[in-house]
Amino acid sequence: MLPHKDRLFGLTINPERLHKIREERRPDSKYSALENCRYEVRECEHLLEREGIPILDTTEKSIEEIATTISYRAKLRRHVY
Repeated sequence: MLPHKDRLFGLTINPERLHKIREERRPDSKYSALENCRYEVRECEHLLEREGIPILDTTEKSIEEIATTISYRAKLRRHVY
């Protein structure tokens, strides 16, 4: 077992949303193709599930929401100076 595996989180996204993001970067490419996005997300989620790593869907979340969710789930304490 990996020594810090309990601190890992897998981030995922809806394949259609990923497709839209990638289409803005590289229109009409294999990289941005919807079927490719579906494949990559599916394979990633299978890997995370197989390894027992919790998955967080980031499709509708801001970076602040993602950070807060991970901090809460990991029981991290925030230090305010």
